Amino acid sequence: MRNAVITALLFAVTFALSAITCQADARPRPDATAQSNQVGGRVLGLSAICDDCKLEKFTSECSGFLEGPVFDREGNLWVAGILKGVIWRVSPDGHCAVGIQLPAEVKFPCGLRFSQDGTLYGVAMGYGLFSIDMTSKKVTLLANGASLGGLPDGAFHGLDDIFIDHVGGMYLTDAAGSSVLNPIGQLLYRDSNGNVKRIISGGLMFPNGVVLSPDEKMLYIDEWAANRILAVPVVSPGVINPAWAYVFATLSGGHGPDSMTADSAGNIYVAHYGSGEVLVFAPNGDYYGPVHLPEGAGSNPTNLAFHNGYLYITESEKGEIWRVKAKIPGINLYGGS
Repeated sequence: MRNAVITALLFAVTFALSAITCQADARPRPDATAQSNQVGGRVLGLSAICDDCKLEKFTSECSGFLEGPVFDREGNLWVAGILKGVIWRVSPDGHCAVGIQLPAEVKFPCGLRFSQDGTLYGVAMGYGLFSIDMTSKKVTLLANGASLGGLPDGAFHGLDDIFIDHVGGMYLTDAAGSSVLNPIGQLLYRDSNGNVKRIISGGLMFPNGVVLSPDEKMLYIDEWAANRILAVPVVSPGVINPAWAYVFATLSGGHGPDSMTADSAGNIYVAHYGSGEVLVFAPNGDYYGPVHLPEGAGSNPTNLAFHNGYLYITESEKGEIWRVKAKIPGINLYGGS
């Protein structure tokens, strides 16, 4: 099993790196409009989301394939450097420094979330679930693929993203090794007592981002390899109704949807990797339109975070963080918003 996991991880990282390399030789993306980028449903226009939707560069000092942006209560931005095995700390004025050096066994960190008590939780595709005491910066290893809360060996293949609900439970996407032709991706839930269960056992095509609606009655999961977003009703924390799950949005172009966030009105924002855009959807699936990274920026947005009236965007091709003034506040998160 260990060899299979290592092989899957190497495949995933190699694919990501090859995508970056290929992007350098790609043609410049054309200027596009909301109409030409329609991905289904009515096109509402971006006027409700941002005024001119013009992005500004927040920092270019971090590196190592950026992912998992989260804000703490002091306004510092914490970002995973996947290939460097670090978590960057970005000060409110945009200066980036290594905040936490992860242990060697925590390979490829990619998702981060703060809990209500200020603990930082993260997932690493080359290890599993870990936590960090932000006062001491001590890293605690919680679960890996060989030992996951009492589940059998090989309980997951490689975790990609994490979202924490109002009772402290964690939704975890298990992506490594899955694809359109090998849909073995899973979704797991870890309750506040540390018990982990599968709630979707296979069938997902590289499940990447995961986010709850503000009322926590709908769970959104995006499938990177299928270029689509799924909506799954939530009965109670960690309990879903798969019979009423549906395809919320099917995207076009790019490589696939990476991670997501939501605003307080329930709109869904997805970083569309390979397209240089953030796509915005209403709760009913109608499409507001694409927020474009500017000319000269990279084309690989990976993740999103709201804070103090701005939407922040991590981009992995050039290692930059962008932001845009947003009209609607972000979803309420424990570490900040």
